[in-house]
Amino acid sequence: MPEIFPIKLSYTWCYLVKQGDKLLMIDASLSGFEKKFEKKVRALGLAVEDIDLIILTHVHYDHVGITNWVKEKSGAPVMVHEKEASILEKGGTPIPLGTETLGKLLNKLGNIFNFIFSYKPVKADILIKDILSLAKFGFSATVVPTPGHTEGSISVLFGTGESFVGDCCFQIFKRKDVFPIFANDVPQLLKSWISLLNSEALTFYPGHGQAFTKEVLRFSFEKNQSRI
Repeated sequence: MPEIFPIKLSYTWCYLVKQGDKLLMIDASLSGFEKKFEKKVRALGLAVEDIDLIILTHVHYDHVGITNWVKEKSGAPVMVHEKEASILEKGGTPIPLGTETLGKLLNKLGNIFNFIFSYKPVKADILIKDILSLAKFGFSATVVPTPGHTEGSISVLFGTGESFVGDCCFQIFKRKDVFPIFANDVPQLLKSWISLLNSEALTFYPGHGQAFTKEVLRFSFEKNQSRI
């Protein structure tokens, strides 16, 4: 069983997953949180230098902010979907479309003040296109494309049921519906949900909010499936 260490920095979560002597980092929070991240990692009895692989579920600023720093400190390669790589190298964030009133308002504000959402550019080391096993990296997990929030969104699914889904789902405001407030392609997002529901995933770890069960995702899908 992998050991999961959720780390909350501001309003976003990143995750360290330890399996055997290997340490995986999923997403990299916001710029400016390097010291706080390192302090939290040390409190767990781990070290930033021990990170063996960094996977970015997508390249929005609140998921990649300290990637460059972690990469330099650990020497870990960065993995991202090929459709997100050029954006990561530019250090920018295309603001996704809103799916509801709050999201639509934030989308408009974000496009006006887009310069706020920059981060230090990063050149990815591993580009993925299709399903990819992480066995050669020492993890019993698979990286799966789950587009919808962005075109190149990905999720990391462990064979024991733990799944890290980035912003494919939002578990905020303690609501039962985990439909995200941002998504560039809603029908495609729901098709990604179907893929997750048909997978071995049992527990989902989102980029925003607490982990939730497959039953919650199924309830949310049934509530929103008409959007397809």
